[in-house]
Amino acid sequence: MKDKAQSEYSMLFTEDLYDAVCLAHAALAQDAPEDERYYLNAILNMLWGYLPQSHRTRVDTYMAEKEYFPPVKIIIEK
Repeated sequence: MKDKAQSEYSMLFTEDLYDAVCLAHAALAQDAPEDERYYLNAILNMLWGYLPQSHRTRVDTYMAEKEYFPPVKIIIEK
């Protein structure tokens, strides 16, 4: 990951940020009318538009290489 001092910045509308936070809370609510995936997809669709093209390709690589899995620790016991 990049150091924060070297990161690119994107401006986003406060209302979109507010909507994303509300959707995340709704996804965790026990009495939400939709399932969690509905809210997660709504957040993803909302925030995807803010990503620059260079970061969209990074997301593609992240998904293709399954970087979301933690590193594997192999322990050999004798």
